[in-house]
Amino acid sequence: MSNNANKDVITRFITEIWNGNYLDALDAFLDPAYYDYTYEPRNREGLERALLLMQSAFPGHETMIEEIVEEGDTVAVCLTLRGTHAGPFRGLPASGKLFAIGGYRFYKVSDGKITSHRGLIDLPSLLQQIGANN
Repeated sequence: MSNNANKDVITRFITEIWNGNYLDALDAFLDPAYYDYTYEPRNREGLERALLLMQSAFPGHETMIEEIVEEGDTVAVCLTLRGTHAGPFRGLPASGKLFAIGGYRFYKVSDGKITSHRGLIDLPSLLQQIGANN
């Protein structure tokens, strides 16, 4: 696939799955052997758990792509995640506080399907913004 095609897959994935919370579309994006280095378990189930946690703790959250770069089969994304803490998260009750944090994601794409994911968000900043240290 061309560079733009791989970036398009990831842009659509973030828009439809992360922002749209349309989990029924996962089959269209994930390779059957999908591996996730970030979530437990390290497969589609781990991703689904993360998506459900995000939607319950931060309903309506939005991932904004700040930069997207492709090198071979790897697509790197620099992102901003924004939302409101409206449900329990890591033992913290909903605070109603707004947050905006940075993060990075690296995807491997093969034949239009995501084969793996690695991600990192600024969890300390998120916890601080929603009041974990207050």
